[in-house]
Amino acid sequence: MKHLNEYRDAKLAAQIIQEIQNQTKNNWTIMEVCGGQTHTICQYGIQDLLPASINLVHGPGCPVCVTPLEQIDKCIAIAKQPDVILCSFGDMLRVPGSQSDLLEARANGADVRIVYSPLECLKICTENPDKNIVFFAVGFETTAPANAMLAWQAAKQNISNLFMLVSHVTVPPVLETVLNNENNLVQAF
Repeated sequence: MKHLNEYRDAKLAAQIIQEIQNQTKNNWTIMEVCGGQTHTICQYGIQDLLPASINLVHGPGCPVCVTPLEQIDKCIAIAKQPDVILCSFGDMLRVPGSQSDLLEARANGADVRIVYSPLECLKICTENPDKNIVFFAVGFETTAPANAMLAWQAAKQNISNLFMLVSHVTVPPVLETVLNNENNLVQAF
């Protein structure tokens, strides 16, 4: 599978772990923010490879991980409509709703498409003028500008069959809350 094994280099990983051990002079409590990071750390036993002086804390979760269940359910219901092509980033397809996920909806016949950029939706709109194209715009500070660009470009090009289901969150306030808590032990994210 492409982009799976290319980043697994045991020799390089051992060198990096050794360098971390050499450089670590103090105790550190580091919080990973993204659930995907937490999953990878646990799946590959990375926490067991780090020096005992490094304590990993599982954080608040990225926008994908914290998307409200109701939003996922709305998205799945929209995707099941016969006149809809639902577009989303690939990481949203496996996020569970209360009954299923977008991957299951696609397996059951819904037209769910993965896009790598929100702007890909514009081409899908022009190629499918008889369909409603819905972009599930999930993200935070780094993805919001691209999602806004999609809306702006659609208006500029008079595209009338594009809709957006938006679920944006902001991460800094959450991190600030963690750092400002009087019981906080986190020193890095």
